[in-house]
Amino acid sequence: SFGTTPRSAHFRVQAFLIGGAMASAKASKRSSIQLFQDMLGVGGTSRVAGTKGSRKQSLSMWENFKSVDWAADAKKDWDTQKSFVIEGDAEEERELFGIKALNELGTWMIPAAVGVATATSGCFIELTVEWLSDLKMGYCPSSPLYTSRAECKDFVLWERPYMCYVIIATLLAATSAFLTWAFAPMARGSGIPEIKTILGGFSFGQVLATNTLVVKIVGLSLSVASGLSCGKEGPLVHIACCWSNFLCKFAPRYASNEAKQRELLSCACAAGVAVAFGAPLGGVLFSLEEASTLFPNRTMIRAFFAASVAAMTLAWYNPTGSGKLTMFEASYDTPPQGFEYVIFLFLGALGGCIGSVFIHYNVLVAKNRGDGSTWRKYVHIILEVALIACLTGITSFPLYQTQVQSNVGIRAMFHSCEDMKVDRHTWMLDLCDPDDPTMPIVSFEMIKILLLAGFIRYVQMIFTFGTGAPAGLFIPSLYTGAALGRVTGILVTMVNHKYHLFPVVSRHGVYAMIGAASVLGGVCRVTISLVVIMFELTDGIQMIVPFMVACLTAKWVGDLFTEGIYDYMIAVRKYPFLHDVTEDQRDSTAQDVMDDTVDCIHPECGTVGSFMRFLRGARYGGYPLTVSESDPMLCGYLITAHLLDYLETEIEANEAIADSTKVVFAKYLDKPAPRDALDLSHLVDHTVHQVVPEQSVANLHSMYRNLGIKVVIVTRRGKVVGLITKKSFISHMNALHHHPPAGKGAKEALLPK
Repeated sequence: SFGTTPRSAHFRVQAFLIGGAMASAKASKRSSIQLFQDMLGVGGTSRVAGTKGSRKQSLSMWENFKSVDWAADAKKDWDTQKSFVIEGDAEEERELFGIKALNELGTWMIPAAVGVATATSGCFIELTVEWLSDLKMGYCPSSPLYTSRAECKDFVLWERPYMCYVIIATLLAATSAFLTWAFAPMARGSGIPEIKTILGGFSFGQVLATNTLVVKIVGLSLSVASGLSCGKEGPLVHIACCWSNFLCKFAPRYASNEAKQRELLSCACAAGVAVAFGAPLGGVLFSLEEASTLFPNRTMIRAFFAASVAAMTLAWYNPTGSGKLTMFEASYDTPPQGFEYVIFLFLGALGGCIGSVFIHYNVLVAKNRGDGSTWRKYVHIILEVALIACLTGITSFPLYQTQVQSNVGIRAMFHSCEDMKVDRHTWMLDLCDPDDPTMPIVSFEMIKILLLAGFIRYVQMIFTFGTGAPAGLFIPSLYTGAALGRVTGILVTMVNHKYHLFPVVSRHGVYAMIGAASVLGGVCRVTISLVVIMFELTDGIQMIVPFMVACLTAKWVGDLFTEGIYDYMIAVRKYPFLHDVTEDQRDSTAQDVMDDTVDCIHPECGTVGSFMRFLRGARYGGYPLTVSESDPMLCGYLITAHLLDYLETEIEANEAIADSTKVVFAKYLDKPAPRDALDLSHLVDHTVHQVVPEQSVANLHSMYRNLGIKVVIVTRRGKVVGLITKKSFISHMNALHHHPPAGKGAKEALLPK
């Protein structure tokens, strides 16, 4: 008996008899440890079992995800760099300094290259979208490769514009979906949920592959140009991370080190946002707040450098022809009046509600059209995208404000009619009074138009986000919010004209910017980075405090009902991700989430041949090393891959090692090891983290999140009583996270079952 905890008060070591044919073992459904002992021919293993016999639950849905051990990779990098830089063969101090400088330079060159590559990709997408989107309206006979309709003097409209608009939009979207389905399925969507999962400490198949990069760039251009209710901003973060992964292959320090690659991925996120919005500062904060799990100062400086290089490269390319980074520059010198902050609070609360409703219905749609659903059995994903594009074209064309690209509509709603340098029709989209072009239209007719435009984009966004083509949600969220804010500005102006309540009222563009920030904050639940992005996006320095008020209110209200869209997409797609600890989980302890039936290995573990066969078919990534079957005192932890790599190398290099050679961990034997035995004591990990069964889940969460470890062994007085892997911990936390006690809030009622 050890301690008083019910689950670990009594445990038994189940020793298994030696011998027995594999056929009889299969017939009796023997455990992995029993089969292991049959292969080894010795009693070198045992199982520590609690009274409840809690066995590792099936995590087959995550079998393609390999967890990253940040601590082990950091040590590996330090050992490699120490032997190369500090203990190198450089005879002179200047030569050693040069080696160190070259090694450090590599940590800056890759972020810079990622910034340049991402800006180049963004410029290509921008020009392609501008050309293809105009193709829906007509063509330029004198210059088929014109970059914009404004540059063509003899632009010819299609004879049947409505029909051609819908057909071309459908073909563009269907082509994007086909490329994604055929060549890179992981290029679909925005890619941010996948990037968050990877930065959370998991490898993720084809998400960052070269084919995904190519299809993402081409497919995103087609998706946005088709007029789908989507944007290129989120996918540009994915594209930047793909570039980072591609460039890492040419740097030996990063090619085989998963943890170092994730440092560069954090930098790539910043570069992606810098290109998407022309917001380098917002990019760094977005990587810190939304994407990255670990973000030390070393990574932050390089992320800032990558974002700066990306922004400078984008400014040099100047794809929009304006010579400025900001997409929707709308400078307002006069700050809002004090009474307007109450209206901004209202817009923030409304944005949080609108975001929550979007998340609810988008998650519902995602579940009903997922793999294995009735919808998916009858409707291919390419056909689904084509149908969405067709309906989007049909509903968008009749209204001029939705007929144009969404970013053009946002620019018009942010802008002021006082700027007489811009065209009233193509730039301001007929939002200005024709009798007095310096004044906006203030009428219920314009309110109806803007509400209809925002509602159309909102509904389209619900069905578009998450479909089988590259597509983001930043731009449609901003569009919906801008329309809502512009309507609010018109209403405030109408009321003030009638009752003369206030001497001055802010321009309608101010309300449009606040509304855009509110809805985007309600959808994504970002705050600090969103405020900075909106400031850099609009060049509205006077709007920083109003942005803060609106974004915080949107998050507070939205959190009452749902979480952010990216967290829900991670849950719907069943990605392993360590969410923050909630109040309902803080009472849990390690004994509530541990697996208290643990397979262990002992110092004498058979022959090389049988041990190799076991390692190749091992079910787990590692096993505790204990003293004996009767004494589960922890000696250390054995990583399956390390053992297998070492044995394969030794067998190839040393002819004296045969299949019959004994394998031992001599350091932990209570007797002399056999003379010809192969000692693997140096492969034992003594730094494996241990906790007691009463350790709180909150502390375990901090260990997994901040230390980046893969496994924790639960011990009492040094003896093994349980084990918690990162995947099993996430699975337990998700069970508590998504199934809280009844009546704990509105989230449970709002989410689709």
